[in-house]
Amino acid sequence: MSKLAKVVLGSGLLALGCSGGPARCAATVGTSGLTRATVAAPIVDTCAITAPALVSAGMAQVLADVPAKAGATYLWSISRGTIPGVVQNAAVYFNAGTVSPVTLTCAVTLAGVTTTYVQDVPVVPVLAATPTYYGSGYSADSLANTVVGGLSGNVVSYRFQARYNSPLRAVRPFFIWSAVKLGYAAGQGGTIRVDLKADDNSNAHLPTGPALASTVVEGIIPRLDYYPEMNFPYPAALTAGTIYHLVFTNIDPDPVGNYISLDALYTDAQTAPMQPVVADADFAVLVKSGAGAWKLRQGFTPTLALDYAAGSQGNGYMEVWSTNPKAISGQAGVREVLKVSGASRTFSKVNIRLSRTAGASPLTVRVEESGGALVTQAQVPASAILQGIPTWITVTFPLAQVLNSGVNYHLVLSSPADTSYSAFPMRKGQDKGYANSTVFADGYAQFTTTGAAGWQGWDMWGTPNLTFSDLQFAFLP
Repeated sequence: MSKLAKVVLGSGLLALGCSGGPARCAATVGTSGLTRATVAAPIVDTCAITAPALVSAGMAQVLADVPAKAGATYLWSISRGTIPGVVQNAAVYFNAGTVSPVTLTCAVTLAGVTTTYVQDVPVVPVLAATPTYYGSGYSADSLANTVVGGLSGNVVSYRFQARYNSPLRAVRPFFIWSAVKLGYAAGQGGTIRVDLKADDNSNAHLPTGPALASTVVEGIIPRLDYYPEMNFPYPAALTAGTIYHLVFTNIDPDPVGNYISLDALYTDAQTAPMQPVVADADFAVLVKSGAGAWKLRQGFTPTLALDYAAGSQGNGYMEVWSTNPKAISGQAGVREVLKVSGASRTFSKVNIRLSRTAGASPLTVRVEESGGALVTQAQVPASAILQGIPTWITVTFPLAQVLNSGVNYHLVLSSPADTSYSAFPMRKGQDKGYANSTVFADGYAQFTTTGAAGWQGWDMWGTPNLTFSDLQFAFLP
């Protein structure tokens, strides 16, 4: 279902995997308190420092940590950034500089042995949110869940900016549970009340005031209702451009024995904004534990449909196929096939999310009609694409072009055989009730390993030629 299994317990994230790459490690052992000798030591955790895969230039309050150990002491330092708070805890918040990479160092001393871990975090330019685009737009590396209720008494807010001057009739979230993985849910899932609330207009953009509308769902797990349409009995009229919150509260008499999780897209990177097509204030996940303070879930993007009387908005991508990436090298390539619906689209750029695997030859990005006739193409230097870390790149074409209404096109990614790139798609949830307006409904992702004659839809779960996933891309004016 996803690249990593991530379980949110209370207000913290437990990643059953790692970000970035393996830490570098050395141990310093004290001898008689007078001399010190540096010796090799095994790395206890292959990813001892947990940090984002990459950060935006100047980003503040980025979390990094090492596994906490009883009796251990910690000392952090940083290059090309700052740590504004305490540096003697297992977890710290750091501020990124503008030069790549930020280098984090943590010296952990336990029973007289000091082990030093070092982690480089690449720094990328700040993204500009691009609300006008044509494509999938959103990005993710995996899914991540946030408990509603449970031991910590979590309350969750999905923050959004309204698109329509219209009553909000219903919402469709994504609930998740597991019979084999702990921490997702318990019992029958609890009784979940969703309150539509106003924003406090502070810099933190937190929910405030009485509920403008409310709805309740229960028995989610027995009904296997992962994507329930939750209708508001008394819909509230929203104002386009205004920020609101959907606050999920577990009102079950036993919220510890009966709770469930909300699932969301999760991006390993911490970038500003978290998604390239929407400002963080306009679409995000917040959580608080019981009477605690609200906290932004950095990297989380709601899987959520908002259904108004006038239309729908939201994110209908509900799985990430990063466990099955495809190579872009020689005869192997990936593409998005599409047929333009509605009005023709003018574009001069395209944003694409992918990584470089090996080599130094450029990536070729080609837009063609379905018969192969070239519309435009451009090349991207290998140095502009991070190795091993999926990253958004912007490809600028020589001239502005038009994708004409009703015409079939391909967006094709290729490279010479001496270099390899990698890309993976996201799965659309139209068959789960998410509206066409919450995904890219005009196309789907394909790959080939044998050249032009071998194009096919992505394979997943042992099923070949699936046609309900999209590359992570967006055409821009």
